[in-house]
Amino acid sequence: MALLDSTAHLLRLASPGGFWTTAVLLGAAALALLYLAFRALRRSRMMEDLPTSKLRSAAQGYVELEGWARLMPGEPIIAPLSGLSCAWYRYRVERRDQSLDPNDRRSSDWHTVEKGVSEAIFLLEDGTGRCIVDPEGAEVTPSVRLCWRGQTERPGTAPLETGFIDRFLASGPYRYTEERIHERDHLYALGQFVGLGDAEAANFSEEVRDILATWKRDQPALLRRFDANGDGRIDLAEWEQARDAAEREAMQRRRDQPPPPEFNLLKRSPYGKPFVLSTVSQQRLILRNRRWFAVFLVGAVGLAGALAWAIAVRLA
Repeated sequence: MALLDSTAHLLRLASPGGFWTTAVLLGAAALALLYLAFRALRRSRMMEDLPTSKLRSAAQGYVELEGWARLMPGEPIIAPLSGLSCAWYRYRVERRDQSLDPNDRRSSDWHTVEKGVSEAIFLLEDGTGRCIVDPEGAEVTPSVRLCWRGQTERPGTAPLETGFIDRFLASGPYRYTEERIHERDHLYALGQFVGLGDAEAANFSEEVRDILATWKRDQPALLRRFDANGDGRIDLAEWEQARDAAEREAMQRRRDQPPPPEFNLLKRSPYGKPFVLSTVSQQRLILRNRRWFAVFLVGAVGLAGALAWAIAVRLA
């Protein structure tokens, strides 16, 4: 009670400019927490309501998938700090710098020297098929997160795991953080699912034009085939017959050739929906979002209540 009385006294003594500036900041913070609360709630409900699709039958659009991370053929993806092969990585190198304040008191701060995130594509496999994953812009929950210290800007190697005690006892002017998704890690994903390279990808009109261009290079053969009235030239009606024949030949070529393989891509949604790649299960993500909803909502209500009380005291 004494604390409330002393706080109320300070509020009455505060300058109008200082009080209302603080009030506006508190109101903005309450609104920001309220936004974050309902954002977390929306995500948890989206994960609950959106059915998990199988890659073999997934429809184009915004989907939920579960499977395992796989590497693409070709150049491996190497995490910069540990030197290990992985499907995805994110890293940061920080240096602790010492400085003196105007009162000759020594202080130290961490400054980022280098950081980066993998944008290389990898595969998601679920037993019914595979799709390419473009991780750019994704909110990633990795399977491995290491934080350790060292004496040089690049550590060369990384510990197998780190915990609270390791971080507490670690020393050195450099701090390293590396996160990874490894091949065969379980992967939960939300994102935009689009098809690439299907049978319609080739432009049929271009195929027809190419066939006609080839025929026109051999004018005698073109006239023998399509100059029905024998006047030595291809008129409009005869040219339409030639086009019809070129279309039939293009269709026959497509029937004779095996269809190109179909590839699907999972990427960031163009409509602002969450793009999530997580090695944590769907159930744990839903629970985590519900907890954040509760935390942010309590914070927003607390700040709003404090602001309302402060204004009431000020105006009393």
